[in-house]
Amino acid sequence: MAENLTQETVWAFIELEDNEFFVDRVRAKHKIAPDSSSFHSAIKRFTDQDKIKRIGRGLYRKVVTVEPIKWWEADESETFDFRWPMGHGYDEYSEFGFEGLIEVNAGDIIILAGESNAGKTAFALNILAENLHHGCVLMGNEYTVQGAKPSPKFKRRMQRMDWVDWMNGDGQPKFSLLPVELNYEDHVVPGKINIMDWIALPDKFWQIRDVLHDIQKTNGAGVSVACLQKGRGQELAEGGKYTEQFASVYLTFDRMGDNETRLTVGKVKAPKGRVIGRTWGFELVNYGANLYNIREIKKCPKCWDGLGKREKCEECNGKGWIDKPGKNEVPF
Repeated sequence: MAENLTQETVWAFIELEDNEFFVDRVRAKHKIAPDSSSFHSAIKRFTDQDKIKRIGRGLYRKVVTVEPIKWWEADESETFDFRWPMGHGYDEYSEFGFEGLIEVNAGDIIILAGESNAGKTAFALNILAENLHHGCVLMGNEYTVQGAKPSPKFKRRMQRMDWVDWMNGDGQPKFSLLPVELNYEDHVVPGKINIMDWIALPDKFWQIRDVLHDIQKTNGAGVSVACLQKGRGQELAEGGKYTEQFASVYLTFDRMGDNETRLTVGKVKAPKGRVIGRTWGFELVNYGANLYNIREIKKCPKCWDGLGKREKCEECNGKGWIDKPGKNEVPF
């Protein structure tokens, strides 16, 4: 290419590149001489003008100009119509009361971090059932069999949630089921409630932060629900602090006796009442399909001393937790 290369032409080449790019690759792609003074002068000028930024050897990033947000024009009454799971018909409709305690907004990520077989899938499917009016998307590799064929086990489980009408009048389902087990962020349907059960990065757990961030960006004004595996006794899911950085709501699930789960509320970005750190217990009935006997619980005072040491007692049947008297707390 001739030496009279203009800055406008060089910038047009840069605009064709990804956000991060190598200048030598841009030059070679457009057959610009390695010693082109016009090309290198243009790169220096763009750097001085803060249009691009050097972030490595020969590696640059485009600087994106942002405009101030007119935050005062937002509708403060607008929230996302998100409905939390509850018991249905088995114990007079017991509930967590999260509608009055946790605000869910467009763009939020809800993390369900649980031990294996601790009830997070049941909770996720109950979120699906309660929010069918949004046109949800369910992703996972345990809902299908080899070859992405529908799983009879999954269908039986859905049928046992007999309080839900899963189908529209035309015989089509009210939600989409996608056989995804990797790269969930590539399959998110923007603006919907996307439920991912479950995301695993066993060898690269530190990447979970970027995966969740990509899910959030792709979903836009929707709400994302991500199930993650958690070790027994661990406070956070595999990936530790990286799993909660983009979370708006962080719930953990631990086994508590036979067929019973302990749900603890962790991070909540927009609490409507005193909820962070509180714990609820619930049971699973109908082969894990439905939630039953939802109630707030607390540590058994006879099992836990000041140092947190636990010894089994008859008061709690060895669970270490007892029912907390009273109803769910009223919001602020």
